[in-house]
Amino acid sequence: MDLGAASDGGPVTAPESGTVSFVGVVVDRPVITIDHGNGLRSSFEPVRSTLKKGASVAKGAMVGTLLAGHCGSSPCVHWGVRRGEEYLNPLSFILDLRPSVLLPLN
Repeated sequence: MDLGAASDGGPVTAPESGTVSFVGVVVDRPVITIDHGNGLRSSFEPVRSTLKKGASVAKGAMVGTLLAGHCGSSPCVHWGVRRGEEYLNPLSFILDLRPSVLLPLN
């Protein structure tokens, strides 16, 4: 999922606490991956980070800086979430995606 950002060069923060499991380049973009436990991992690109594999991060802590280029002229960060080998919708972790149900007033 691509999330719009205020500007390139801005901070990228951890959506939840965890341990850095990867920091490096994939294809041509810098990536950081955080292992949140129970097989759940978040990855962010293009994000430059000074953190090292094994570093602990707290929810909301800055994990890196957004670099330009992923969404052309619009600043954005790509956020991916996996449980094991299955890709998940990151929105399901920050929004209630259940269908709305209308109930009678009485």
